[in-house]
Amino acid sequence: MTALEQLSVSELAETIAHRDIAVVEVTGYFLDRIERFDGELSGYAHVAIDAAMTQARTLDQRLAAGEAIGPLGGVPTSVKDIVEVAGMPNTGASYSRVGRMPGRHAPVVSRLVEAGAVILGKANCHELAFGGPSFDLPFPPARNPWNPEMFPGGSSSGSGVTVAAGLCKGSVATDTAGSIRLPATMCGMVGLKPGFGVVSLDGVDPLARSMDHCGPIAATVGDCRQFFAAMTGTTAMRAPDPSSFAGMRLGVSACGWGLGDRLNPKMASAMRAALDLFENNGGTIVELDLPPLETFHAPGAVVMMAEVAAQYGSEVRGNFSAFGEIFRSRALVGECLEAADLASAEKLRIALRQQVDKALLSVDAIILPGALASAGPLRTVDKFYFLEDPIPNILANLTGHPSLAFPFGKATSGMPLGLQILGASGSENRLFDMASVFEQLNTDPLRLPQRYCG
Repeated sequence: MTALEQLSVSELAETIAHRDIAVVEVTGYFLDRIERFDGELSGYAHVAIDAAMTQARTLDQRLAAGEAIGPLGGVPTSVKDIVEVAGMPNTGASYSRVGRMPGRHAPVVSRLVEAGAVILGKANCHELAFGGPSFDLPFPPARNPWNPEMFPGGSSSGSGVTVAAGLCKGSVATDTAGSIRLPATMCGMVGLKPGFGVVSLDGVDPLARSMDHCGPIAATVGDCRQFFAAMTGTTAMRAPDPSSFAGMRLGVSACGWGLGDRLNPKMASAMRAALDLFENNGGTIVELDLPPLETFHAPGAVVMMAEVAAQYGSEVRGNFSAFGEIFRSRALVGECLEAADLASAEKLRIALRQQVDKALLSVDAIILPGALASAGPLRTVDKFYFLEDPIPNILANLTGHPSLAFPFGKATSGMPLGLQILGASGSENRLFDMASVFEQLNTDPLRLPQRYCG
């Protein structure tokens, strides 16, 4: 039998539904993997052994009674540590939140539980989804399964790590300036930032309220689609033709997003290879007159930093030592902004959203790099890395469009590379369709790191 961590979500759920394996066996198997591997990865902030096994026994009892237990029935899942899970700590990786224990599930978690997912525990993250990677928090920072000395991306670092190391099959993550898509890219996984408001943020710690999103990270396009469907209470759709891009139109920035040599050569090569693959398999490439990424990055950074300061500034000043050094520094930056700065950023935001909407009338999606480069050393990540070079991810948070990150290519170091496709509002399933073709035609697909297989 194929190792459980290497089965797709559908395969695992079907195996359980047919009662070829019990949910308690599956849950115990993944809990054992966490015990074996997570000590060096710190992917979990809290492992809920008793709660997970209780949930598993209940699902087995329902199966024995002839009940259907849902499309994610028995599928092990992690939840970012800023999302409420009843009876589990919700620390946000912050000393300021130690001891916080929600009495209810966030709606997104409730939907997953209703679909049969087993919650194994809380995934590690940057402090309150903003301060990291840090070494002065209640938990050490999560480490990249492809190389534990490397950055796994953030802020949903543990979500990317727990999936990439096969310590669960999917994770609930959040994204304010790329915090789903960056860990997906750095860890070689698939991550969807849905359109704004598509997945409920009730029960999720806010960061920048107009830019926050919640969505899934999983190992494959199909797995990610399954989790997204459960999060939204819909039925997962299948790609109509996973072997061709026929009829699909993909937009590219005519100016290369203005990145020039700031885009790592290997990432640029992955972009070119993806476009060649798309065009050689029936797709149509369309050049779009879109501004450089800096034009999106500047107002995105202003809006985000202003909203973060409004959310946390007074609390940080009133309880300074309860927060890590990086979070303190970042959370207070927005206090330097004038009201006129935010007003100008919001005005530009509207214009840019309209410009992207117009461009999307002629294509199914727009392609961007998942990051400027592959993961670098964890200990050398700059405190303000997300404010320095224009980051490809913040565009979709500023405009609210859905964007899907997927692995494509490898760096010279062997670390994963990844791309993302951005679509019109409501086009999440179209993005899955397109990404599934990339996945099927990719001649050098990523698997789980060999070290964590079996």
